[in-house]
Amino acid sequence: MAPHTLPVRSAKMDRRTIFVLFDLGETLVDLRALVGCIAQRLRVDYPRISGVADEVARNWIRRTSDSLPREEKAVFVREIDVAAVVLRDQLIAGGISTTARGAETILRHAWDDFEERVEFCPGVSRAWLKGLLGLAAGLGIVTDGDSTNVDRLVKRLRLGDYFAAIVNSESVRAYKPNPRIYKAALVALGAEACDSLFVSDTALDLRGAAAVGMRTAFMPRGLISERQDLPSGAMHLSSPRDLNGIIQELSSQPRHRGGG
Repeated sequence: MAPHTLPVRSAKMDRRTIFVLFDLGETLVDLRALVGCIAQRLRVDYPRISGVADEVARNWIRRTSDSLPREEKAVFVREIDVAAVVLRDQLIAGGISTTARGAETILRHAWDDFEERVEFCPGVSRAWLKGLLGLAAGLGIVTDGDSTNVDRLVKRLRLGDYFAAIVNSESVRAYKPNPRIYKAALVALGAEACDSLFVSDTALDLRGAAAVGMRTAFMPRGLISERQDLPSGAMHLSSPRDLNGIIQELSSQPRHRGGG
């Protein structure tokens, strides 16, 4: 997906300007509805496993995240292809004979359902995002997702109204924590890593951001968040609105030559 062209504020030499980048799923967009849509599709298509459909769907989202080829030199595979194999293997383990193509069909139908129901995570709203635009030099999204699905969510939630750069894994053929995906977003924003803050619900995302020199903030959610191995200095957010004060505080600090 091509980066959006929202204007970003030019840096002042005497004040630090902060760019804020976010993970998408479970940081900004609530994925619980997606899990529910997959479970419902499983109940309809495979009634014999209806009693464990919710568990299968919850396990699917975690196992898909764990199965993405995240190593820096790994061969890139689209998220939908990984996700379909994960679901196929779960169904086969439950006694359902299917193929990756059949599992992909279930996932695509579930995504259609999800798109109709998608909502922001608790505490995230258009009013809050608009307020962030007044505080930050620019906003960006870095997400492990395929271009088609990400584009659909961007359109549905009108994220282009707020984010000057939206970079997905398929567009750069790399998943977090690969440095390439973070650097692509920084370039799209015209931002230096040292003047940027990355916000996510997972430690993995934050470790990748910290490795390229960004500040980090942990926003825990209930679905797939983990607190283990957060990068040194990671800030903890009890709610999205905590971020407003953090941006104001960081922006008040002197900006030295060289961005440090």
